[in-house]
Amino acid sequence: MADQLSISLRAWPQQDKTKESLPYLIARINDQKGSFRNVTEASLEEEIRAAEAGEASKVETAEDKELIEDGQDAKMKGDELSKAREEIIKQISAAHTASSHALDFVSLLLSKHAPKAAEATISPFVKHTVPMGSIGAEIMQEPNRSEAEKTTEEMVGLGWRMQSLTRSADSLLRSASRLEQEIGRETTHWQQVLAVKETHAEFRDRGLAALRRNQDGSIRLDRGPRWQGDKKLRVRLLQKGKLLGTNEQSTVPNDDDLPLPQLLVRARNSLFDEELYHEMNRESRNLMNQEVCCIGDAIRFPFNNDSHVEVDLVAIDEEQGALQDGDSFISETIAMTLRILLSYAHRENLNRRSQPPAPIAETSPPQRFCSLLRPIPEILQHDSAVKATRTLLTRLKRALTAANLPFSTEELSSSLDFSEISPTAQKTQISTIDTLLNHLVRPHTSHITLHLPSNHITFKLSINTSIFPPTFGTSFILSTVSSSTSSDSAIAKMPQMLQFPTVDKLQKHLFHVVALDITSVLLATPDFGAAWIMVSPYQAELVRKGKRRDKIAVGVGGEGVRVEWSGDGKETASYVWLEPAEEVGGKGLMDVVREFVL
Repeated sequence: MADQLSISLRAWPQQDKTKESLPYLIARINDQKGSFRNVTEASLEEEIRAAEAGEASKVETAEDKELIEDGQDAKMKGDELSKAREEIIKQISAAHTASSHALDFVSLLLSKHAPKAAEATISPFVKHTVPMGSIGAEIMQEPNRSEAEKTTEEMVGLGWRMQSLTRSADSLLRSASRLEQEIGRETTHWQQVLAVKETHAEFRDRGLAALRRNQDGSIRLDRGPRWQGDKKLRVRLLQKGKLLGTNEQSTVPNDDDLPLPQLLVRARNSLFDEELYHEMNRESRNLMNQEVCCIGDAIRFPFNNDSHVEVDLVAIDEEQGALQDGDSFISETIAMTLRILLSYAHRENLNRRSQPPAPIAETSPPQRFCSLLRPIPEILQHDSAVKATRTLLTRLKRALTAANLPFSTEELSSSLDFSEISPTAQKTQISTIDTLLNHLVRPHTSHITLHLPSNHITFKLSINTSIFPPTFGTSFILSTVSSSTSSDSAIAKMPQMLQFPTVDKLQKHLFHVVALDITSVLLATPDFGAAWIMVSPYQAELVRKGKRRDKIAVGVGGEGVRVEWSGDGKETASYVWLEPAEEVGGKGLMDVVREFVL
């Protein structure tokens, strides 16, 4: 057994692949050589020669010693490396913060002049915290330059100017013959341009047109290929197909050979009338309840019971029809009023757009239309109502005057009275045109005071016209101003204010009130009224006390003032006072009544 052989079985040694990896070799070289910075080709060759000369052992001993020392100081180096790493990270963070602040400052400084470029480099925090363009920079003072530099720059500039002037002089001399012919055409051209600039600056921004130069240097107005010719607004007053009046012809004839200023005036007027007609056409759709309608290319609205106004846009050279039994005052007034109202609408739109915008709401504001047509029917309706009322009161006054009964009227005010807006009558700081426009666009009202024959009752008649709610037309309001009659009378028991939609209803009520007032005049007569009493407070009839069959009835109507008598043993008799009193030979009411009674 002593001769037995002992064999140790071990696994075949495997090479550590991690020691052949590149990171391991780089770390080993750094540990042995310090860094790659100290490794050169010459140092490596020297180490190879030393190894061949027998100094390899010393080198290995030094290397082993260095590795041992490194192992002993591994822990110390790890702590130093951790501290160095933290310091490096701290310095890098500080540098990053400083550079970020510098970048934000430069970006914010550039945002005033190049906001798009600055937004790409500025940090989100600064972008949402500091307004863009809040910081700017400018050069406060130019850098000082020496006298030699200034002299050099002046000499260089002078040389360039002299060279340019020399070239220009040569070019002008070569072009002298051509410019001599061009001077005449240019003179004609710019004279016309300057005339347009001086006299028709208001045409600017009203439309676009090109000024083309003709062969002779004159200017022609080029309106473009879509121009269909100049138009004008025509206003006609028609009655059963007959032309009663129309506005005047254009003051500028339709001739393309006219001077340029007149062509510009004609183009401006045509553009203005086209816009006016367009706005009227839009507004007419909302005024159908006032009998405003569009028939073909014409806008119609009523003027009187059997006549109407027709507005259309026609060519400037279209011939007018022959007038029959009328004049053009109404048509001229309507056309001028429409143009004034469009200018007023332009100014109101400008003032509204100059104001700060309203807050944003969920619903959009309603579309605004220019009020051009609305004032015209209102004025015509109000004027017609006032004229009808004046006719009614005039006829009533003549009939009562023929019967020797006092009756007076007084017009207190009227919105159609434009005498107060004349420049001489103005007492306020508002301009005349503003006062006129206020009269045109506001609801129209007129007031008339009525004094009845008894002189105990005074009425105030108000005529109001508005085509919007709640009136939708003209209303007549009769209110009692003062009354000293008995509280038992029918007039005293009437409401203090009554409203009537038409003149006919007002006439019917007014005739009844005047008849009641005339009976009160008869009862107030000293030698007559004591023997008579009223049948009813609401009837204009008197009966004799004790003789009920003797009756006097007073009536006021379209035919005049009428008195009827009936009694025992006498035939029924009646007398009428017309506008002039022709049937009674100038006798008054009391004279006729006494003849009846006696």
